[in-house]
Amino acid sequence: MNIFLYLIAFVCFAIPGYNWFATGHLSGTFSIIFGILMLYWAHRRKKKHAKPQLNFSSGNEELDKLNDELFNKAVDDFNALEKELKRVQDNELRKQLRKMQGIANNFLTYLQQHPERMSLARRFVDYYQDRALLLVRKYQELEKTGLEAQEVQQAKEEIKQLLDNFDEAYEDQFSKVLNAQLMDLDAEMKVMKQNMAADGIQTEAPRQDTSSSGSKAKHSDDLVGTIIDLADQFLNTKRK
Repeated sequence: MNIFLYLIAFVCFAIPGYNWFATGHLSGTFSIIFGILMLYWAHRRKKKHAKPQLNFSSGNEELDKLNDELFNKAVDDFNALEKELKRVQDNELRKQLRKMQGIANNFLTYLQQHPERMSLARRFVDYYQDRALLLVRKYQELEKTGLEAQEVQQAKEEIKQLLDNFDEAYEDQFSKVLNAQLMDLDAEMKVMKQNMAADGIQTEAPRQDTSSSGSKAKHSDDLVGTIIDLADQFLNTKRK
């Protein structure tokens, strides 16, 4: 498709150029503008269809190949679901799919930045994202029938209700992958604290000694009690 657009742009630029050589006057302003638009459209399509890559080598060629295939499937399913979303007419379903796609986009961006964790996302890719795409396509097939039969409407509602919980499933899978990194970070921080403590550097906030404040409070209570006793004795003396 892009080659065809570039060819049209070339023809659009060639017509004014031919007129200039033939007559000495540059004409065909519309042709030039149309050619520029074709170039812009071709560039935009090329950029839009650019596919992110997973650049990581674990030293195991077979494992790296499986992770690349898994990531490519995740991206393909994401793009396919994005196309289906544009065709969905139901506002509630479209809103839910946007929410799911937002989580999936963040998830895939994270995996691209941390490709070593790609294998942990297998259930998200092979099950949840795959089933989400399957359910949306089934919904679209039922929608295209145009039937108002109870069975068709019920099936569509069941698909919507099921997809309504998929954003939670997406977040759960993302959290599980992220928790693995948090555990590694926690272990690394513990080692760092131990090394700093060995060098005499305090990493924990010092505990406050509450004994002095407690004694002060007790002394204050005793003083108040004494004042009250003296006041009572003074009042009793006055009464007598």
